[in-house]
Amino acid sequence: MIRKHIYAICIAVAGLTSGYNANAQKGKAEIGFSWGYFSMFTLYNGSPFNTSSGTSSLNLRYYLNNAVSVGINVGYENNSSYGSFLTFAPECTFRYLDTKDNRVRVRLYGAAGFGLTVFNDNEASIPGHSDNTGPKLWGFQGTPLGIRVGRKLAGFAEIGYGYKGLINGGLSYRFRAAKKKTEYSGSEDHKEKDH
Repeated sequence: MIRKHIYAICIAVAGLTSGYNANAQKGKAEIGFSWGYFSMFTLYNGSPFNTSSGTSSLNLRYYLNNAVSVGINVGYENNSSYGSFLTFAPECTFRYLDTKDNRVRVRLYGAAGFGLTVFNDNEASIPGHSDNTGPKLWGFQGTPLGIRVGRKLAGFAEIGYGYKGLINGGLSYRFRAAKKKTEYSGSEDHKEKDH
């Protein structure tokens, strides 16, 4: 149910923003790696089940237009006193602000994701303990605020709650995933400006 709501919001936002610089980012993709702390798994369980290694995430995003991107995130966290969490979650990102025409490009955004977490119970070998290993619908992430600074290669940081942690940050690289149609005006070719 939550996943359907997230998808519906993404489609609605994409529709509302399709008339604004709709093709500025369409066809571009972005790959990023981040590291975070204080995931919901750690915070929910509390002491002594919060000896976390931190969260690592690899994500791939595709821009539907200048304001909205959709993608997939793969995240991992190991809590030695509880278990490990491998999460696969579709994500939607929506832009608040983009200073693409400035010398230094700054992009403010929010994001939401929901998917599947494969849990490996580290206490399964303890006598009398019920093994909870298996897939769970625990893969939630809500990010009210993220900031990306740079153009093709950029650094980013996010504040949220879920499988990525309360805080996480890393590097991302943007590239063209689909060939852009070339526009002509008379005999002059118009080359795309790097945004």
